[in-house]
Amino acid sequence: MNKKNISLIGIISTAFFLAACGTSPARIDATGNEGLVTVDEVDFKDWQIAAEKGINSLLESGVLNRSDGRKTILMISTVKNATTQHINTRILTDKIRQALLRSGKVLTTTAVGGNGPDDAASKQVRRLEEDDMFNQTTVQKRGTAIAPDMSLSGEIVQQTSSQGRMRESYFFFHMALTDLITGLAVWEDNVEIAKQGKKPLLGW
Repeated sequence: MNKKNISLIGIISTAFFLAACGTSPARIDATGNEGLVTVDEVDFKDWQIAAEKGINSLLESGVLNRSDGRKTILMISTVKNATTQHINTRILTDKIRQALLRSGKVLTTTAVGGNGPDDAASKQVRRLEEDDMFNQTTVQKRGTAIAPDMSLSGEIVQQTSSQGRMRESYFFFHMALTDLITGLAVWEDNVEIAKQGKKPLLGW
């Protein structure tokens, strides 16, 4: 075996050894920029960016302001996933809902939603009217739940491209607010995130 082959084997062995060695797991600040940036996936920072920009745009639009002094009742509808990956869109909608609640302009209903109620208790407790075990003066009555005024929906779209070892992903977060009286969209906005990275020479 000549020196060139020995050197090549040594380089390959070293590369595999370095690839096998990992760093110990560590907690990071979920609100910071320390997390991994994944080209083909939506990572936690992308959710933060999309939610923050969407919330600011919605609040600045003024469509949630009411002249009667009552807070808008908001329903969370569906957020369609048009990407190539499995995405839990609740990460986005929960962040938006919580921020809107903190703004003081909105109340959100959990009794109805695009994928069914987040909390089925509102309907379940009203069935207690038929149960003689319960004191009927303490049972929540039918016809008292408040219906939503508006619905928040959205879609996440992904486009990917590559050139040589370079990969690129473009994520398009579309959000819309619908007036449930008229069925008209009273606010729409998009958040665009593009990420680029190079495939390693070894590994995936």
